[in-house]
Amino acid sequence: MKFFKKKWVLITLAVVVLLGGIVFATSRKEPVPEFSSQAVERRDLSQIVSETGSVEASLELTYGWEMSGKVVEILKTVGDTVTSTDVIARIANAQQRARYNEAAAALSSAQARLNLELAGPSDEGKLKAEAAVAQEEAALVQAEANVSKVEAQTSATISTAEKAVDTAKNNLQFVVDGEESDLVNDAYADLVNTLKSAVTNLGNALTEADNILGLDNEFANDDFEDVLGVVDSSTLNQAKNSYYQAKSSLSAAQAGVVSLSTLSPHDAVDATHMTVAEAISRMQTLLLHVQQTLNATRPIGDLSQTELDALKSGVTTVQGYIDTSASTLTNSVQAIAAARTSLTSYQIAYDKALSDLEQAKKQAMADIAVAAAQVTAQEANLLQAKASYDDVVAPPRNVDVASLRADVARQSALLAAARDDLAKTELVALADGVVSTLDVKVGENVVANQDVLGIISDGFSIKVDISEADISKVSVEDTVRITLDAYGDDVFFEGSVVDIEPAQTEISGVVYYNITILFDGEADAYEIRSGMTANVDILTDRKENVLVVPRRAVLTQDGKKIVRVVTDTEKGIFEERDVETGLSGDDGLVEIVSGVEEGEEIVTFLKEV
Repeated sequence: MKFFKKKWVLITLAVVVLLGGIVFATSRKEPVPEFSSQAVERRDLSQIVSETGSVEASLELTYGWEMSGKVVEILKTVGDTVTSTDVIARIANAQQRARYNEAAAALSSAQARLNLELAGPSDEGKLKAEAAVAQEEAALVQAEANVSKVEAQTSATISTAEKAVDTAKNNLQFVVDGEESDLVNDAYADLVNTLKSAVTNLGNALTEADNILGLDNEFANDDFEDVLGVVDSSTLNQAKNSYYQAKSSLSAAQAGVVSLSTLSPHDAVDATHMTVAEAISRMQTLLLHVQQTLNATRPIGDLSQTELDALKSGVTTVQGYIDTSASTLTNSVQAIAAARTSLTSYQIAYDKALSDLEQAKKQAMADIAVAAAQVTAQEANLLQAKASYDDVVAPPRNVDVASLRADVARQSALLAAARDDLAKTELVALADGVVSTLDVKVGENVVANQDVLGIISDGFSIKVDISEADISKVSVEDTVRITLDAYGDDVFFEGSVVDIEPAQTEISGVVYYNITILFDGEADAYEIRSGMTANVDILTDRKENVLVVPRRAVLTQDGKKIVRVVTDTEKGIFEERDVETGLSGDDGLVEIVSGVEEGEEIVTFLKEV
């Protein structure tokens, strides 16, 4: 019996300890912060400025364009009856229309990218990704085959280099007889032919120069002789002196070449070579001076620019021939020297063949290594193609969709701004009435806010004072919803802002700006009188289908705007996230351009502990 009593005492004691531990652990838990939250939602957002004013009878408006430009069209004249929104005149709008079209295209592109992301991968996209994988697999097979191909090609290259070594070695056996060897005689025979060809080119070049200078052929330049070197006559005198020197050298060269043949003694050929080389040098100088003379010539009188360009082109052409002759002559002389030292040349050729063989072996190793590296690179490309395929078939990420939606919102704002700029190029009637003044003509340049149009309207208007805090939101042509105390809050009238006075008005130390609102035609059904109190709601901006949160949920921290996104509602855990805000609307809401997604919970109130 005592045993059972002792057992129950121990059990009771264990339960008490356990319950105490639970109570202690519970008391140690972090307290859940007291907060309230609201989901990010997508809706239409309006910005409204509300004020009170008074009704005034009749209205005379005087205004102009909101931007500067050149008047290109006038559609009305003084005395014409106009209705609200009639176009009176236009200024040039090519740039504004281009920007509008560009913004419209950008919005369409952004919307298309969003739609494409939301639609997910198309069958065509999947097939294309699959084809890319197959293509990379085939490219890998081709790269592997290329290794074998490179190995075969390098083997053939090495074989060719080995044969070149054998040929160079054999050539060393053929050089005998020194100065009278076939190699030297053949080189001199080539030099004779080069000298004769050079003399022919020299003769053609001298004729080309004479056709411009008119020294031997006095009638060749009759059409332009008077304007030749007109800018700098010294160039013409220089060219004439060079002509006679070149002619004299050419005569000596021709005399030397006439007696030459491929069997002529080497010393005779060497002497003629010196004469022809001097003639080439003087001919190059002559052609340079002729070109300078043409550069100092202007297309005057019978000489057209086309003819002058043709003369310059002709000189340039023969300069090329003479330069080629000089180069060929140098090569021929060098060939003789090479032939005389053929033993050394062939020894060098043999050494080079050996070097080329060694280089071919090194290149073969490098080419094979490159081919092997291409196989490795292609294996990496295949892995990338497979990863791209996996990316194509994967569903769109929320962060990508949010970014694309933000881009659509930005492009929509840019399109709206471009549309407003385009509309500002038209001067429209802000009220029904009669055109009283129109001080502008087609072709005139006007500046922004220059009064050029006057309209007298018999309708009623409302004068309203807007505080300086709200005046920047209000624009001419903004839509206005109106109630009159005389008819109660259930009767609504529509109107629009037709004028904003630039001058300020100070009332009780507060700065205001006076605006004029005009009723639309529906107000004619009511007996409106001057002096009635009017309550106006001015729709200053509106955006459709945008993400919004309460304005109090947006905080400023280190110059950045942030919101607190709830990540665990039960534990009260949230993260701070940077956001970009847009339109500040009614009902305490503000547009979020980027940073959050629809449906996320945002902290709107947090009780500080």
